[in-house]
Amino acid sequence: MGKASLRSSAEWVSLLGLLVGLLGIGVLYMPVWHGDAAIYLPYVRSLVERGQWMEFNPGELSSGATSPLWVLWVAPWWALWGVQGLKVAGSIAVIVAIVATFMRARQLGASLAEAFVPTLTVAYCTAPAGFLGYETPIAALGALVWTYLLPIETLDLRRVRMLPVLSAVTPLIRPEMSLLVAVYGAVAVLQRRWGLLLWLAAGGLVPVVYYGAMQALTGNFSASAYCRSFALREMAELSVLGMQFSRTFLLEFARSGLGFVAVLAAIGLACASSVRRDSEWWFAAGSFVGYFLFFTVIAPANSARYLAPIAFFLGWIAVWGIWQVRKREVFWGSIITVAGLLTLNVVGRAWDDRRRGYDFLLVTERECAEFLNTVAEPGAQVLAYEVQIRFWLRPDLRVLSLDGVTDGKVAPYLTTADMASFLWQQRPQYWVANAEGIERRPFLRRSLFAEVLGRNDAVVTVAGIRFERLRQWSAERLPRGFYGCTAVYRLRYGE
Repeated sequence: MGKASLRSSAEWVSLLGLLVGLLGIGVLYMPVWHGDAAIYLPYVRSLVERGQWMEFNPGELSSGATSPLWVLWVAPWWALWGVQGLKVAGSIAVIVAIVATFMRARQLGASLAEAFVPTLTVAYCTAPAGFLGYETPIAALGALVWTYLLPIETLDLRRVRMLPVLSAVTPLIRPEMSLLVAVYGAVAVLQRRWGLLLWLAAGGLVPVVYYGAMQALTGNFSASAYCRSFALREMAELSVLGMQFSRTFLLEFARSGLGFVAVLAAIGLACASSVRRDSEWWFAAGSFVGYFLFFTVIAPANSARYLAPIAFFLGWIAVWGIWQVRKREVFWGSIITVAGLLTLNVVGRAWDDRRRGYDFLLVTERECAEFLNTVAEPGAQVLAYEVQIRFWLRPDLRVLSLDGVTDGKVAPYLTTADMASFLWQQRPQYWVANAEGIERRPFLRRSLFAEVLGRNDAVVTVAGIRFERLRQWSAERLPRGFYGCTAVYRLRYGE
């Protein structure tokens, strides 16, 4: 098959249908917000309005934004449209990533029908999260660019010059995407292209310096990456030979059609290995193995967005598997099954997110924040699990993350659940309590917070700390799955 271009009417119609479908899903997601994505907003606001880089609390450096590059991408859209700029930035990135995937699949030799396998795989892993404001579409797009540097055997100087840029940028999209750089370096060694390692190393100095500076200045190279990975590990339901898995993620993987794509990809890799062992094969195989091992460490739950960096490779190698099918009816059955399952699940997830009722005021907990703004003394520190409450708090108030995603200060106490020592060390004056959040996290269920909420008294003293409940809200007002504010406590130490 030769290179593809958008010249036939069928290709134009396919691309138009893809765009219409994406815009429809984007419309469903426009009023929907998720708390984790909203955590980016204080970072972007700080950059645009005060010119301060990576500050969650004003005047305090933070490594809690998972993707530093996403902050930069969202900033100009914030300057134009404020809060909605995050949704606009996400929507544009989603559309670009998915259309680019379709075009790249055609360039690599996929037929019009086959091109929808990697395209819909990327769409499933990126569209819902991207429309919500997560960084997943640029993760998929960044990984897609690596395909232009394959195969290594025929790499010319013009494309080689992309290497330092990619090795610099990729780890700054998401820290774990350093795996792609490492795999490419390993493939370069296999092909004895030693000069490519120098290009990789030159670009790699940028993320090394950045994350090294964050480690030195904040105590954690990426508070969000470290503390979120702990959260995913401790909530994993299955452990096999030391590897951890989330049952909910495995069920989603099977139900969504990604499992079927993975089977086709395994067939593609296995069959291709008998006739080729070029750099393209090694890079695909190395990426899959690397991410599989990574997933057994973080055990992601209920989210395919963690697959975004390898979504294109998963779908493209599945096309290799489809090429092994000789019978026409099986060939078309495979494509229709993949396309149908992925499409239905993308739309289903969008509809489910829409009907749950997550809106901006809810997920940023404005009501609770405004109460704190009236009672908290200047410079007070507020302990919160849903840290996106930062958006509405007075600038002089500081948010301390209960699970460490924005500051990592709780990290030394996570495995022991010794939250009393954490409180005495940090001494927050207020605690935004949410019963569901305490019940959800194993380390919090074993802590003094569970005891305080369990006693349900207006004043509770535990470990020499006095918890005085200032206000309480009904948990019934919160939609399914959101662990929002149910009470605000004032804390006093040594009483």
